[in-house]
Amino acid sequence: MSKTQQSQRLRRLLAVESARIMAEEGVVDFRVAKEKAARRLGAGGDARHHWPNNSEVEVELQARLNLFHGPDHAADLRQLREQALQAMLWLEDFQPRLTGPVLSGTATRHGVITLHLFVDTPESVIFFLMDQKTPYEESWQRLHFGDAPAEDYPCLKVEHGGAEIRLVIFGLDEDRRSPASPVDGKPLKRIGVAPLRKLLDETQCSAV
Repeated sequence: MSKTQQSQRLRRLLAVESARIMAEEGVVDFRVAKEKAARRLGAGGDARHHWPNNSEVEVELQARLNLFHGPDHAADLRQLREQALQAMLWLEDFQPRLTGPVLSGTATRHGVITLHLFVDTPESVIFFLMDQKTPYEESWQRLHFGDAPAEDYPCLKVEHGGAEIRLVIFGLDEDRRSPASPVDGKPLKRIGVAPLRKLLDETQCSAV
């Protein structure tokens, strides 16, 4: 086997094992999944340039979910999307948009629902949560927008309707500027309440 073939084989094995880790162990971070996969396959730091990109791992993840988790995955995904809809209605004053694996379809039952909110000030969301007596945890998320320098955005973790919700807070004028996807670097897809309801209706019809 040539070095090129060995490299391609290692890349594929890492992609498959990373996808398995994400599907079965609840790991949601691509980098963490690839690091765990590399350790298990004995592919250390010297082989890092052979590692698959996030798009390759996502392809394997979607294939694994469809093949091995079929109906269970569909049910888990539908539940997460229904929980996302309820959270978006709860947060409707902040123009919520659903994004991430729950939207793309690669979320597992361990998945976190990610919502983007658009507000005058982040404090308005915090005051709302305080009024609702909803505990929250604060953090920051670094996001990329094309070739521009990365920016840090406030992020709140809450629980609502039995689901873990991650709220990333943007300014009011940023609703048309979507950050880069961690999967392929393209503008991240995100949808509002009406498109999510339509998606739920379509998936319900296809399941009948």
